[in-house]
Amino acid sequence: MGKRKILITTVVTLLFLSILTNGMIIMVPLVKITEAADITSWMDTNTTINVTVETLEPIINWYDFQNSTSVSKLNTWIDVEEQYKFVINITSDQGWADVDYINITTWYDNGSESTTYNNSGNLGGNLNLYLQYENETGNANWTMLWPDDEVIFNPVDCIETVVDAYTHNLTFVFTPRNQTRYAPGDGAWDTNAGHNDTKSWNFNITAEDSSGYKSYEIDEYGLYMYSRITQVADNPLGSGAPGDNNIQLSPNATVTTQCNANYSLSTNFPNLTRAGGGYWILNTSLSAAGGNLSRNNFDGSNPLYIWGTNTTYRPHLNDTYTDTVDVTYWVNITIGTLPGNYSSTITYSLNGQV
Repeated sequence: MGKRKILITTVVTLLFLSILTNGMIIMVPLVKITEAADITSWMDTNTTINVTVETLEPIINWYDFQNSTSVSKLNTWIDVEEQYKFVINITSDQGWADVDYINITTWYDNGSESTTYNNSGNLGGNLNLYLQYENETGNANWTMLWPDDEVIFNPVDCIETVVDAYTHNLTFVFTPRNQTRYAPGDGAWDTNAGHNDTKSWNFNITAEDSSGYKSYEIDEYGLYMYSRITQVADNPLGSGAPGDNNIQLSPNATVTTQCNANYSLSTNFPNLTRAGGGYWILNTSLSAAGGNLSRNNFDGSNPLYIWGTNTTYRPHLNDTYTDTVDVTYWVNITIGTLPGNYSSTITYSLNGQV
């Protein structure tokens, strides 16, 4: 039997479309002929998913607390009777017309970060401040809601700058007056944002829209001590003969003070010297009363305290601009005192509690 050659071939079956053209039949393949191969994976990046996240509340992008020359005063001290400003950049994704209020409250924390803004009771205008921007159909309404006159605030000083239809810059301007509470801080300012230094002025900036959605930022600053005797009215006068006692001098001395901390106030003077010199009336011959001082004699060297003592203090007055007190003096004229005019310079000492 002879050998048989076996031819092994690959058969490809094709599908054709018959097209009759000018009496001729043209066979057109329906698929492209390709060589067989393994396709183990495929990747396509021609489509995307798009999600829009809306921010409902106005967003405080940045803020600062500055002096009049735009130097930041966050976490440091400011002065009374100087102008300062809160500068804020705010965006509303719903458009600026959706913004309703921007509120700024600031308060002395009284040594505890749990203290909050509170203008009730004895927490008066020298411990709390409340400024507000109201967006009334596109018109800015700037208001100081608290206090009445312990802080200087004029709406015309405030500034609104339009960045675009969604973002505005707001500048609130105010001046703390002389009895705005002294705030030394806790001795080492933490420069991070937040309420993290006791004995400071804390503040809260809150942005609110027409639906009540809110966002806020918090921070703080300090305030230097201020103490001053602004006026001493009237020079107490009196007359009598040797041997006369309990001579009340008239008029009373009126002492007007300002201090933004707890404080003491005392009176003292050396011996009264006769005009022309050489003779005097000892200061132990005089007594005084006023404030929380009941009538008491001078001991010759130590002052008499009208408010407080050398170790205790009159509480800071937080709902007034000044403190006024009348002081009454009496003198005893000892037998043997030569006639003449005797005088001495009174020294009033005002000391704030550090």
